[in-house]
Amino acid sequence: MKVILLQAIERLGKPFDVVEVSDGYARNYLFSRKFAIPATEGNIRGLKKSAARFSKQREKIRSTGMDLAERINNLSIKTTIKTGIDGKSFGSVTSNDLATLLQTEGIEIDKKDIVLEEPLKHPGVYDIKVHLGEKINAIFKLILIEEGV
Repeated sequence: MKVILLQAIERLGKPFDVVEVSDGYARNYLFSRKFAIPATEGNIRGLKKSAARFSKQREKIRSTGMDLAERINNLSIKTTIKTGIDGKSFGSVTSNDLATLLQTEGIEIDKKDIVLEEPLKHPGVYDIKVHLGEKINAIFKLILIEEGV
């Protein structure tokens, strides 16, 4: 059965692709979850209009993402971390803290979009990666300064 995908499905295709799948897979999985529609003549004609509108929206989102990435790439943020006499830190800087710091700079980023392998616990200069969408990434510099207690 030929179907038109409405969402990207791993190992099957991306939105608006016309693919051939088994009848059971189409009926029981793709149609029931609204991941695809049957590839009838009427749906294919409608697909061409939707695809043009979708590509315009996608291009606008990509353009906005590129502008935001440029702003983030030029950013350098300073913050402090409390440390004891022996230099041991009392806390850490997490992706939530970094999202708040970016918000004070006027950049709205979800904490899930900040790529941080583990919380930062030591003073230093770090390059923090931010994922902004379809293959758009930005890196800003974080300067973590020691604040004695």
